[in-house]
Formats: sequence, C-alpha cells, structure tokens
Amino acid sequence: MQAAIEAGQKINPDFNGLSQEGVGFYQVTQRRGKRCSSAAAYLHPAMRRPNLKVLTHALTTRILFDGNRATGVEIVRNGQREAIRADSEVILAAGAYNSPQLLLLSGIGPAADLAVLQIAVRHDLPVGLGLQDHPLVMMCWYTDTESMMTPPSADDFALWESHGRGPLSSNGGETGGFFRTRADLDVPDVQFLTASLMLHEQCLSPPRAHAVSFGPCVLKPKSRGKVSLRSADATAKPQIVHNYLVEPEDRQTIIDAIRLGLDIASQPAMRAHIREPYLVPKSGSDADIWRFVQRTTQSVYHPTSTCAIGPVVDNKLRVHGVQKLRVVDASVMPSVVRGNTNAPTIMIAERAADLILGIA
Repeated sequence: MQAAIEAGQKINPDFNGLSQEGVGFYQVTQRRGKRCSSAAAYLHPAMRRPNLKVLTHALTTRILFDGNRATGVEIVRNGQREAIRADSEVILAAGAYNSPQLLLLSGIGPAADLAVLQIAVRHDLPVGLGLQDHPLVMMCWYTDTESMMTPPSADDFALWESHGRGPLSSNGGETGGFFRTRADLDVPDVQFLTASLMLHEQCLSPPRAHAVSFGPCVLKPKSRGKVSLRSADATAKPQIVHNYLVEPEDRQTIIDAIRLGLDIASQPAMRAHIREPYLVPKSGSDADIWRFVQRTTQSVYHPTSTCAIGPVVDNKLRVHGVQKLRVVDASVMPSVVRGNTNAPTIMIAERAADLILGIA
C-alpha cells in the first residue's frame, strides 16, 4: 500500500464506497475469520427444512420438458438415470460453464452448433457466447522478509479459534487496488491483486521460498470467448475458449498495468523488502512485457456472461422461448463486473429469490 502511494496512487478506505479507485484493504465475505460461502450463509441454515432435499454425487444431464414448459431435470446417480419433477419451475444455477452446457444439452442454444452434434433444437439462442473473465498476470519477487510460507504457530491457531483473527483468517491477499492505466479514463480499468507469498505457475505449484507477489487483471475486457459442447454426452467436459486479450485494447491495458506494477515495485517501501526478481518481464518494453503476458496470463476465476440478460434470459432471469425455466448465477451478467464476482453473484441470487416468490 505504501509503495502504491509513493507511486502516485491514493488510499481508498472503502472500495464499495463513492469511488473504487485507489489502494487499500479488501473487504471480504467472512464470518469470525472464516470464508462465509453461500453454502454457509444460506444452504446450511436451511438444511432442516422439510421442503429441502440435497442430492450429492448426482450429475444433471439435461432439462426435461413437456412441450415448451420445463418440468424437471434428468440426473444420473449411482449409475441410474432418474427424473426429478418440478411443480412450479426449474432453476438452473450451475455457473458460467455448466449452465450453458446444460441448456445446450437440452436443445437450447445456437442451432448450427446443436445440429453438428445431432441435438434437436428446442430454441435457437446465443447460449455460451459472450464468455468473459478477468485475465490476471502475477509478478513475483524474492524477499528476506518472512512471508505466509511460514507455518502457522500454536498462538496463530489459538487467536483464530478464540477471536477469528490473525494469519489463519487471511484471505491470501489482504491489500490491493483499482487503478487507471490512462488519465483520460473515468474509472479504473485494472485491479491489482497481492499476496505475501510466492504465487507462480497459475498458483498450482507450492512456494519454494519467501516471496511477495502482485499483479493486475483487466477489469472490463473487450475480448469475448465461448462455452460449447464437445459431445452430446453429458459426462464430457464442455469446450471453454476464453480468448483472453485478443482485442488490442485489452493487450495495451495489461501492458500498461504491468508497467505500473513495475513502478510500484521500484518504490522505497517495496525495495526495503524485495531481494531480487523471480517472475517479472525481462524489461519494461512493450515487446518484453507482452512476451511475459503470453507466458504467464491466468484466470482470476471470474467467468460470466454465457447466459446473459438480454440475449438469453429476460430481466427476471427467465430463459427466452421456453416456460418455467430460469438461470440464476454469474452467467446472466451481460458483462463481467468491475471487480470480484462472489458478492455480486450472491446479490443476483437474493434478487432472484424475490422474483421467484413474486415479491419483486
């Protein structure tokens, strides 16, 4: 945070306030130091309700219809196919990858794509098109300062269990910022994520030494991808093509953002902790930064927009062209939000609950 201030950024005490721009501490969805997921906040408290039944180890294979009306879903459980019928309506909440997959398997999607797989077309819609995510490029420097690679102590466990505080309550990236790469922009176009840890190889490899990592993601990419079917077999994984940074504007944004990050790393507050670079561009030139981007770009795991409001669902999240079928997840976002998707997706679900109940 101090290095970003030294680089000309401002402190922002509330990213959800009047302005998103600046550097500060992230607000998180936690309760007593633990991640408060939608399961913890909504599902678990409702588990004793007599009108709720949760089936696990069950694969949904398609949506069932009577004419044009959705009447339930087909699942495979314990090797057996079962039909689960809905008296009122079917709510599809399988996420930005699997919601379009299930619609496509059920004959709702681009007619030409369905015909190739010999799936009967129920309704021709641009399902799966418009996929967006936040492409992220992390940089990393070795440090002699102790990092989160250090195993937690007994005191850390005690503090977390008694007060929900301390290192074990960390979300992994307590600080970060929303910045503009160009002065003529009205709002930030990049978000910086940070970690007091060596993050490399798309965060899939363990840290090998004490390090600090941070880097930008493009908040409002122009690039769009697609989710489609590889097969009419529901057990086959969908084909996911993100097309990260294919648009020239996105490429320039990430290049400028990395240069901004290198400037932050050069400030006195960071130089006091950085020993030497581990994962950074060879130089600050556009060419070297772009080669670095091509080699290291990863996902922030914010996929959205594959069943978007407008082209695929209406403003009450009902799928066009059929009856009694809604989609309630991040896939309905017309474009990816300018920040993390967890809380906005929970908001969509809360709004959908009111729509389903008829009180909105």
